Amino acid sequence: MISFMIKNRSLNEPSLSTSKKRALHGTFLHITDFHPDPYYIANSTIKSKCHGGHPKNKKPRFAGTWGTSISSCDSPMSLVNATFNWLERNWKDKLDFIIWTGDNSRHDNDNNNPRTSHEIFELNRMIASKFLETFSTRGIRGKNKPQVIPIVPSIGNHDIFPNNILSPGPNDILATIYKIWEPFIPGNQRATFLKGGYYYTEVIPKKLMVISLNTLYFYNSNTAVSGCKAPKQPGTIEMEWLTNVLKQARKRGMKVYLTGHIAPRKKQYTKSCYRAYKKISIKFHDLILGHYYGHSNMDHFFFIGANKDLGKFKHYIEDYTEDYDNYDKEQFKTLVNKSPSKINKYLAKLYNHYRSVPPLTEGVGKEYAVVHINPSIIPVFYPALRVFKYNTTENKRPKSHDPNAPSHINTFLTPLGYTQYFINLTVSNLFPDEEPEYVVEYTTWGDYHMKDLTVPSWINLARKVTNKKLSQNVRNVLWKKIEDNLVVGTKPLIETQSIESLSKEPEDFYDF
Repeated sequence: MISFMIKNRSLNEPSLSTSKKRALHGTFLHITDFHPDPYYIANSTIKSKCHGGHPKNKKPRFAGTWGTSISSCDSPMSLVNATFNWLERNWKDKLDFIIWTGDNSRHDNDNNNPRTSHEIFELNRMIASKFLETFSTRGIRGKNKPQVIPIVPSIGNHDIFPNNILSPGPNDILATIYKIWEPFIPGNQRATFLKGGYYYTEVIPKKLMVISLNTLYFYNSNTAVSGCKAPKQPGTIEMEWLTNVLKQARKRGMKVYLTGHIAPRKKQYTKSCYRAYKKISIKFHDLILGHYYGHSNMDHFFFIGANKDLGKFKHYIEDYTEDYDNYDKEQFKTLVNKSPSKINKYLAKLYNHYRSVPPLTEGVGKEYAVVHINPSIIPVFYPALRVFKYNTTENKRPKSHDPNAPSHINTFLTPLGYTQYFINLTVSNLFPDEEPEYVVEYTTWGDYHMKDLTVPSWINLARKVTNKKLSQNVRNVLWKKIEDNLVVGTKPLIETQSIESLSKEPEDFYDF
């Protein structure tokens, strides 16, 4: 049996840094979906989920040292370690806070090595420990107790056992996760987390909070709960809590990021939860700076409209991102044989969605919210993460509804752009003895020509790639970048897989 036990250390040693005097760097990290796999064996067959096995055909695909893209394999520990080593070398003392949106255990897709609750929690403990080790610093003015920048984790559907199913709290699962995440969760949020698995952190005290939502209570695959309509349902209670927190934030003149694992989509949230989320998003558009999620692995953004959903974008990406755990072999063969066309079909829906965005006239920006899907560390495509820049030039902040909110114009706390970093595993696996570095894949200012990440700027981008009044060359260049970025630079790999080889190795495509 492969050992994945975590070395004995107390996770309660470092304390959360909330000092009002903490200098701002104007940067934060969003990272998601590690899916570490202690059973991963380099150079084993992909057919075995990279857990060993012997080739049964003449040209098998083998597991790479640093991970295996376009496969059903999870992340090797080597990739997890390389990720934290790179973060420590490059960003240890340069971030203000971290958004970490869940899924910290492997998929339950190998009958020879079934996942257990013990393993899930140990892997969560391991990832939590790495965050603390990577971002702990010695206290200011000679104090010995380490300090940690605010780190805001969210519960993923693979952070619980069985996956997807979470009963109303308090319960043993939430209690166990709290013990693991206690260093990250403010003391005044303990009771809230134990009851529902959600909470908020003032990452910049009295100015900016990050709200971590427990999206499992909204998720239509969670059969232990039933939406956001009945008064005693945990989803209803969570939405009421969110509304109250946002009301208090508005009174205090604070701004907010909404974060979680599963993004708000019609086919992933129950109908009542989707409607409630949309209503809240528009009502508090003046304080919500962004909606950041993981789970789907694909890099993209989409809009939630105030009055109706845009265009014919009804069949969201979850049509192609169902969990691999739920597929049998024949289903997967059918999916894989059509995968390149499935991606193109989704891109066509995304294009029509963008084309349906109305012109940016006065007030239009306040009728829409922009939801961002962060790509994953697990190499469904290539592993990737994002570092955001935001405006740190402080000005007077009114404690009432602000028509010039930082989600709509560039002012204090407005997100200005992000750099997406990735590892090209095709190249890195050629050098198994050299730990790979994350490198720049693209920036929003360089590749999308965005001056900031306000709602109007995202509307302008959507309009640019679909506006026939602009030159075809401009539109094509922008859309080509969105296409390539959707699958984190692996589209050529996907398109070069032959139907014959794919049908023999149905695991080659995963989670879409």
